[in-house]
Amino acid sequence: MIVAGGICWVLTVVYLVAQPIVAAAWAHPAYDFGANPISDLGNTTCGEYISPQGHTREICSPRHLVMNVAFAAGGVLTAAGALLTWRWWPGRTASRAGLGCVAAAGAGGVLVGCAPENVNLPVHAAGALLQVPGAAGMVLAGIGSAGVTGRARWFSIVWGAIAVVACLLYLGGVHPVLGSGGMERVAFDTLTVWTVVLGGLVLHHPVRIPPARAG
Repeated sequence: MIVAGGICWVLTVVYLVAQPIVAAAWAHPAYDFGANPISDLGNTTCGEYISPQGHTREICSPRHLVMNVAFAAGGVLTAAGALLTWRWWPGRTASRAGLGCVAAAGAGGVLVGCAPENVNLPVHAAGALLQVPGAAGMVLAGIGSAGVTGRARWFSIVWGAIAVVACLLYLGGVHPVLGSGGMERVAFDTLTVWTVVLGGLVLHHPVRIPPARAG
């Protein structure tokens, strides 16, 4: 089961690969990774789209089906990996809570893929907001693995902290240098980078970690 979980997490890379492939199909207008939200890639219509904030932008994503499948598939793989690698992590409260948060983010990805922004915005928004626990989940998983899984611990804490800060900036409407689309990716797509890296670490050393005595 641990190996299967590692494989699931490595395969979440499909979500990252899909983005440039889908964006490349945009022509009029071209997709802007700094200005356009990630969700625009899955928008199913061509024409003017009015965002919840009242901003109007031109959208046309011919490969929207590819993106929405990638959203959902990445979500399923993220959640499955969290469940299947459960015993790989030490049995501390923090690591368990962290994996729960990661699984919740995976469920959010499924919602995002099944409900594009122009089809069912409330469900789509709920799925997007579930990515926030994913950022905290990386930090918690790292804290809970103290003294046992060194590389996984420090990568989780540092990478997760970057994601948490980016989430706060993005949700607060602060997008220095990167633009709103770029900041959104730092906030949310960091989790997928984390699952790919952690999946590799799991596959490299798929040995069950003994449960912690305390914590």
